[in-house]
Amino acid sequence: MIAGLAIAFVLLTAHASRADGYAFDTGDVLRISVIGEASYPLDVVVDDRGSISLPMLGDIQARGLTTVALSQAIEHAFRQQKLILEPFVKVEIGQYRPFFISGTVAHPGSYPFQPGITVRHALAIAGGFRASAVGNTEPALQIADLRSTRANLAIEEYRLKVRLARLQAEIREDKSFVAPADPPIEFGGHLIADIIASEQAQLNARLAAYQDDISYLQTSLDRAKKEADMVAATRKEREKTANLQLEELQSARSLREKGLITNSNVNSAERAHTSYRAELAQTELQQEQAQQEMLNAQSELRKKRQSHEVELIGQTQDTQVELGKVQSQIRYVADKLLFIFTYGEQRTFDDLQGSVKISIFRRDQKIAHDLVADENTEVKAGDVIEVSLAANKGFYAPDSGTMAPPNTEGAATQPGIIGQ
Repeated sequence: MIAGLAIAFVLLTAHASRADGYAFDTGDVLRISVIGEASYPLDVVVDDRGSISLPMLGDIQARGLTTVALSQAIEHAFRQQKLILEPFVKVEIGQYRPFFISGTVAHPGSYPFQPGITVRHALAIAGGFRASAVGNTEPALQIADLRSTRANLAIEEYRLKVRLARLQAEIREDKSFVAPADPPIEFGGHLIADIIASEQAQLNARLAAYQDDISYLQTSLDRAKKEADMVAATRKEREKTANLQLEELQSARSLREKGLITNSNVNSAERAHTSYRAELAQTELQQEQAQQEMLNAQSELRKKRQSHEVELIGQTQDTQVELGKVQSQIRYVADKLLFIFTYGEQRTFDDLQGSVKISIFRRDQKIAHDLVADENTEVKAGDVIEVSLAANKGFYAPDSGTMAPPNTEGAATQPGIIGQ
């Protein structure tokens, strides 16, 4: 309890100094205050597009911004839309997006993030390191259960790999994709075919829907361009006619001065010229409207392509994260299986010091990557922390039941044991 309070005190004191440099992302809950506005303050969540939705302003991009940068962006939006001349906006972090911890810990799962925590803090929050314990359970039964779990995870891993292949094909607008060539041995042929067929059906349906939308918008754009061209041609012809009529009017006025024609003839020419000018003005207005419709059609087409691309990128990143989690679980199950198969007893964190592997799967705004970490590595919101045991045959002294000096050189998960 005392240790927990000490950790909480450290986190709270570090929070204020570090929050200003914290970059927002999906899952963060933000508190927005606008001085003098009745609809504020309010709490908003950063959505999967990295945006927040605010009264009067609509969507504001928040991903990658800090409290200061987002405050300035909201103030700029108020001024740009002329809603508030001198806005004062304050952005606070209501709740951070969680971090995740898996592997050889007492309570794997997601936990609230606080700035300044390290892997050591995360391990404490998750109940500390726990190597696999056989306890009173028959090791052979536990090994069978773990093999079943690993088989299910392998199926999920392959399904996510197939989905990634489909998403990449969809980004390229290919009509088919090449499925991964390494299906797990746990698969039957029909299961592989069903997974691939399902993703292919999704690819066909999504491409067809997207192409229909693009074709419709392109047709609208072509129609708008054609209309604009026709109106421009009509205006050109009317300009020519108006110019010729003006020349006739000027000629009529000249003849009237010479007494060769009457005023009624000149008046008729002036009325005709006025009518031509009115028609020309109407045509000019129609041309402006046609050009605006063409620009609107171009904008809609561009927005559709951009939103489609953003959606696919987001789905790809989410699938990569899910795949990373599943692969992390597979590695954990493999480590646990090896540990139980080889040793069949529980060891403490101190006993296993030097043989614990800690890695962090971290995604920023553009890419996701794995980091090798230790207990003092700082954790960031959204991190997936994997804690695993790098076991090896020399880890325990044979026949003595005591620990041998840790030897991580040549450590392996010995995948051959999994299939035994």
